[in-house]
Amino acid sequence: MDDKSNKLSDTVNVTMHTLTVSDKTVSYAKVKRNTAFIGNIVSTILEHNKVMDRETLLYAAGLFRNAILSLLKDGKAVDLLEMGVLYIKPDGSIDSETPGIEDVPKMTLSFTPSDIALESVKDVTAGADISTTTEPIIASLFNIHTKKSGTELSIGYSARITGKRLKIAGDEAETGLYFASCTEDGTYNMDSSTWTPLGMENIIDNTNTTILFNLPASITAGKYRVIIKTAYGSGTRINKTVRTGVYSKTVSIA
Repeated sequence: MDDKSNKLSDTVNVTMHTLTVSDKTVSYAKVKRNTAFIGNIVSTILEHNKVMDRETLLYAAGLFRNAILSLLKDGKAVDLLEMGVLYIKPDGSIDSETPGIEDVPKMTLSFTPSDIALESVKDVTAGADISTTTEPIIASLFNIHTKKSGTELSIGYSARITGKRLKIAGDEAETGLYFASCTEDGTYNMDSSTWTPLGMENIIDNTNTTILFNLPASITAGKYRVIIKTAYGSGTRINKTVRTGVYSKTVSIA
């Protein structure tokens, strides 16, 4: 197994996010990931136990990994060293009242932590400066024509964006839903005047968590980045600052 390690922070960094519920605004904290890789785990073991050397521990870790993957491929749930259960489940719901086995979605993974794992983090507290994130977050796209989530949209049909802080509001000259032409690696022109605005007349639902829109026949097929610009605050409040959210994936329109 590759002896990969990461430089770990000594503090737990969190960001604060605002969430609008009806006409009230509340906030929640989200922990920034501070990922320890196998090299960090082995180093921690060696701080307290000198019986085995680093190479032996890495070899054993590789054996555990391969055995776990083999069990998962056979459809088994796996207890991960008493820290919780890693298990497979269908990736999404079935859009049918009389589903058959062929309608079951592809499988994905989920994890349920054990009591001892939950107990180990119970007293962890944030020890770093807290920063606030308020920009729109585009989490996923759903093509209503093909009934598939992903990165492919169909010209002349509807699609749905889901995420957080999505609601478009403010000066229509500065806000809206845009498609920025991009290269295969997702690079696009930062000048918003080069983007293709969708136009509010093409937006059907406009909420904090969902944007439902029609993709007009006038848009050119190609690769795009999806961008939302909004000044929405909460309730009927419009902020002075326009916030921008860019979908992390490249979208194909055809």
